[in-house]
Amino acid sequence: MTKKVLVLTVGGSPQPLIYSIKQKDFRPDLVYFIHSQDTKKVVDDIIGNIPYEFEYKCAEVEDAESLEKSYKKATEVIKELLKEGYQIRVDYTGGTKVMTAGLVLASTSIDKNIEQVYVGSKAVEGSRDKEGVGRVITGLEKIKPQDNPYETYAFLEFTRGKNFFNTYQYESAIRNFEEAESKLEDKPLVELSEFYRKLVDFYQSWDKFNRRIKTDEGKIKLEYYLDNEIIKKCPKEFYNDIKNPEEFIRHLENNLKFLRLKFNKDVGVGIKYYLPDLLNNAYRKIEEGYYDDAVARLYRSIELIGQLELNKLGIIDQEKLKSNKVFYINRKQFMVETMDHEDIRYELEKWNNKGYDDKEKTFKLPLYKTYHLLKLFDNKLAREYFADRELENAVKSERNNSILAHGLKPLDKETALNFYEKVLSYAIRAYPNIEEYMELSKFPKFEI
Repeated sequence: MTKKVLVLTVGGSPQPLIYSIKQKDFRPDLVYFIHSQDTKKVVDDIIGNIPYEFEYKCAEVEDAESLEKSYKKATEVIKELLKEGYQIRVDYTGGTKVMTAGLVLASTSIDKNIEQVYVGSKAVEGSRDKEGVGRVITGLEKIKPQDNPYETYAFLEFTRGKNFFNTYQYESAIRNFEEAESKLEDKPLVELSEFYRKLVDFYQSWDKFNRRIKTDEGKIKLEYYLDNEIIKKCPKEFYNDIKNPEEFIRHLENNLKFLRLKFNKDVGVGIKYYLPDLLNNAYRKIEEGYYDDAVARLYRSIELIGQLELNKLGIIDQEKLKSNKVFYINRKQFMVETMDHEDIRYELEKWNNKGYDDKEKTFKLPLYKTYHLLKLFDNKLAREYFADRELENAVKSERNNSILAHGLKPLDKETALNFYEKVLSYAIRAYPNIEEYMELSKFPKFEI
């Protein structure tokens, strides 16, 4: 048989709590008093006025006017009792307003099966002193059960989860939506919390540059998952839960269009869409305050522009690009393209690149040599890169000074933003309509 416990906050008046303890509908095996230093003596009065012996425990709130400390103490008590397997009833009639608020918050947030009661007055004239607004008159008390607003609290978890999603704190957002899901019994609301969790999982995977998202069924392609598991399965409750739901869904559909472009079966077509995605990712890192991470992505963006230009020349090994998403130069194809450019071959021979002398292998180039090779091919973007001393110096200094590269000094927001603007300007020179695709791949945010 499940043991019962009555948890009480103790104030200056013992009578309502004595009445609560003596109720026959819930005869507790244990009474747990949460009191302040000043109301410890009231606990003794209560014990002395119960006509039978009973087991009890006490927990003292260090500061009865601190909501944080009241909530923390009540949480400790309730978690202890749940661990011991008690059926819990809480009575928040006594105590300071802050103590009762702490008990309500704790019992609401931890378990939906915790019963909440309050000792009020019978609906008869003269049941309270002070002209009906004071204490309940002894003998006219009545236990008044309260609905545990557990599901209401779940909606607070929704709000927290959305806020975390908006700031790209995906793990925290997932925890909030999982917490909400555990508090809900209404099936449509459970489905809504599952939808939010899937949404966060999806964007977390995308933010990590994953092509697939891990599910219970295995790994699913991002574009398929977004279309079939999120957009097509958006629950009706979603339209009542957020502002401008139609606009949010349109944003998801734009993201889907972008992912289909990026993951085109023809890798030569889709590979250029990694650039707007990478620039957006860099800007998200700036928003999060991860400036060194942002600069690392921006350096990679400049390098990617050069590699995309090499791909246009037809010298990137397509097999490696398709299978491993790496930009290696196909040596044989390079020799074909440079048949009439002995100066380019001579220049590369001086660089001593690994793999260049092996006729059966490919070879790769770092950023500077990528642009140097492009310049040898008389590439316009490479000429502009070397002519833009401010950009070239920023690429070298900002990246090299970063603690994620060769330096030890962390970068600041201004440095990261300035570098972002320089790289974006150069990316626009390479792809004049890149901002259109950056907008198409921009992550959505909830209006709170």
